[in-house]
Amino acid sequence: MQYSCGVARFVGPFFGIAIAASVLAIQVQPAQAQTTEDKWTVTTTTSKRGHAGKPYFIEFRGRAAANYGHMYVLYGRVNGSDEIVASRIAGLHPAGDAANCYNCSLFNWSVGHLVPVPAETGASDGDLEEKYVTARYRVWLTAAQFKDVDSYIRKLQADNPTWNALFNNCVGFGRSIADHMGLKLPAFVWLEPKDFVNGLRELNGPAAEQLPLRDAGAGSAAQAAAASPLPPSKPVAQPASTTEPTPKPAAVKKKPVASAPKSKPDTGASESDGSSTFAAIFKREQKMSAGAAQ
Repeated sequence: MQYSCGVARFVGPFFGIAIAASVLAIQVQPAQAQTTEDKWTVTTTTSKRGHAGKPYFIEFRGRAAANYGHMYVLYGRVNGSDEIVASRIAGLHPAGDAANCYNCSLFNWSVGHLVPVPAETGASDGDLEEKYVTARYRVWLTAAQFKDVDSYIRKLQADNPTWNALFNNCVGFGRSIADHMGLKLPAFVWLEPKDFVNGLRELNGPAAEQLPLRDAGAGSAAQAAAASPLPPSKPVAQPASTTEPTPKPAAVKKKPVASAPKSKPDTGASESDGSSTFAAIFKREQKMSAGAAQ
């Protein structure tokens, strides 16, 4: 019991300070974010490519939010004009954030200052809006380096199902990526996102602030689509070839013509001839009999 009370006396003030800091951050930061939005102007880089053989990049970014901010990474590939043609976002933040739901993750964010809460490791609302970016540090990568970094980030995302404001937060997530890349890290662990990103850039160079990259326009996408062949479409049925032999018409059976019946040999003449001969003989015999009688 004495141990429990001792722990309570040690941890109680710490939790109280954390909750008070959270409430204060919620009340103060929206005004600061609004001021940043009102004064927002964006100038993109127009310099020629100075990173031959490195068409890939990763940007460590800090952005304003309705608290002390958020830190995440954007990484991908550029074309010959240093315009972003493909990219991914990774970062650790409380679950529940949504583009169409304001402060949906507020409950998890608040409780996450005390205990671990469910986390998400992809893009969060505001990450793609340049007006909220407060700091950036970009590193150019070769194809092999990009593959290694991408593999590590995906594993880091899978290994972080929870978020905690003090011990497993967005800055720690980005710090792990920078450490994996072999970058020099700020000595102090608990830094706000903006301070961490600026410190990372100052330690690894260049010291000057970097301008954002442009996104590739529709023209570049159209050119890329024209350069790559489209999948073959389903062949259209073609009419029958006219060179094939014309089938012969079916034979028409001719109706048999009735033939005249064969005439029987004319026996009438022979019969009549026979009968007449017999009659002549009979008559001659009669005459001969009558002459003898006389």
